[in-house]
Amino acid sequence: MKSKKRTIVASLIFLALVSFPVLGQIPNSMFFMPGVPQSNRINPAIQPGCGFYLGFPGLAPLRFEISSSSLGFSDLVYHNAEIDSLITPFHPLGDKQAFLDELDVKNMIISDFGVSLASFGFRSGKSFISFDISSRLDGNIYFPRGIFDLAFTGAVDGGNLSLGGFGADITAFNEIGLGWSRKDFLIPNLDLGVRGKVLFGLANVATKSSVLDIATSLDEWNLHSEMEVAISAIPLLLDLENYEVDFNNFEPPPLGFETIDFSNPGEILDKVFTGQFGLGVDVGLNYRPIPQLMLSASMLDIGYINWKNSQQANFNFDYDFAGIEVNPFTGVDTTMITELLDSLGNSFVITAGAPYMTRLNSKLFIGASYYPIEKIGFGLLSRTDFLNNAIAQQFTGTVNMTTGKFINLSLSYSYMQKTFNNIGAGLSFNLGPLNMYLISDNIISAGWKPLETRSVNLWFGMNLTFGWHLSKKKAKPLDRPMII
Repeated sequence: MKSKKRTIVASLIFLALVSFPVLGQIPNSMFFMPGVPQSNRINPAIQPGCGFYLGFPGLAPLRFEISSSSLGFSDLVYHNAEIDSLITPFHPLGDKQAFLDELDVKNMIISDFGVSLASFGFRSGKSFISFDISSRLDGNIYFPRGIFDLAFTGAVDGGNLSLGGFGADITAFNEIGLGWSRKDFLIPNLDLGVRGKVLFGLANVATKSSVLDIATSLDEWNLHSEMEVAISAIPLLLDLENYEVDFNNFEPPPLGFETIDFSNPGEILDKVFTGQFGLGVDVGLNYRPIPQLMLSASMLDIGYINWKNSQQANFNFDYDFAGIEVNPFTGVDTTMITELLDSLGNSFVITAGAPYMTRLNSKLFIGASYYPIEKIGFGLLSRTDFLNNAIAQQFTGTVNMTTGKFINLSLSYSYMQKTFNNIGAGLSFNLGPLNMYLISDNIISAGWKPLETRSVNLWFGMNLTFGWHLSKKKAKPLDRPMII
């Protein structure tokens, strides 16, 4: 039992640490950017203009974002002129209705962080081969508006509230990808690209069900909650041999590691690799009906991970809450608080879990780019994220400028997270063999009005590139801005 609890607690702490500061996703502006070798990560059909590239470990690329479906920082903290101070919606002077109006029935935070450990690619005739190893974190956190309605407006006598919808689907994993693209595949002007991926899961939290019902009356509230969560992780555990959970006087457990026999290849393979193994694929197409127009589509992260080292956490809670007694002479009666905490602790049960499967958060891109003149073009992009419990839609328009190999620029304007205040930019340039790029969908708007921004993302990359292949017109690279 201690071993099971050890796995649960370790997994939750590990995922919390890695997900807090680095929620991220692909910037849409990158789909139209020329001069970026890793553009084949977004659309496998794109071929870089260079003949060979080698990415700097950790920087080819480094990407991150924090993104909320409904709230910006200014919705949580803002200035109140009456008291000349920063307040939150929970302050007596806070605008609670304005806060509630920003929320959906279900709200979410979307994550897709990645850091490259190795990346290279090379041209072979009309084909281009690429290889990369990345560490990634995909995840979504869900919460209902109803919990804030209850906190701000209270509950009526005889009311029944259903506040289900809490949950998290978070996956940390390593990815090894091998990509191939081919120009003029089957017919002229049609380019095809495919990337196969092998996935090694590190940790996962998957909410299977979430129920929270509250029946209210003047005498007491009946709280009923049911939650089922599947959890899996590699054997990076906490030392809980002499640790007992005390909800009334909580202290964190000491850190430690479970022993693995590294001299036994079978044990390493079973616990660290095949226990959390999956496969994935990215596909992309580019078609140019006329020289100035490119039509494109790609589907990323079609795949799954099987989780073998799993546990299941079940939370079944029923409690009649009659309030907390406050005596002006003796203070707060803590008996009810102690009973509530004990009931919470007894409602949490950990059992051995059966193997289960989770899918990746797939993404569909459809778009077009048009170059009325050689060095300046325009692009339109539709992006759809297929999450476990929701679908998120984004649209982006860009203006792209290129001077050829040396420097390439892009300006973008996006609708995302139900806002139109997303102004982004991208810069890619080459100094000899050194290629560098910086791309974001929000870098201008976030710097201009950071408190109103709901989504901030950034891609930064460094590569060594060789063998730039220019077309017959001197300054027209083969990887001029392509949608997807």
